[in-house]
Amino acid sequence: MSSAPEAASYRAPRFEVKVEDEDGAVLLRLHGELDLVSEPVLAVELAKAQGRPLRIDLSELGFMDSTGLRALLTAMREQTDLKLRGPLRPSVQRLLELTQTNTILPFE
Repeated sequence: MSSAPEAASYRAPRFEVKVEDEDGAVLLRLHGELDLVSEPVLAVELAKAQGRPLRIDLSELGFMDSTGLRALLTAMREQTDLKLRGPLRPSVQRLLELTQTNTILPFE
């Protein structure tokens, strides 16, 4: 008897990016879990926003791993006008504190 879940019962963690226009800036609202599996979804939206002011709302992000953190750090380097928003959920806040990236990421 295996403790592994049956293939039909497994569901990938939910991740969604809602895109809005906010005073000429692109607003990306992240929902769910940002990780290795979901990061390509964010990468597509970041590429679409290239060259425009960008705001990323992290307040509904329940989890983020190092892949998600790398995506935000890359966006910070590549986007000329990027601002992040909270409030952050405890697991995301903890990741940023442990990596000390909360002091360098551009929060509003």
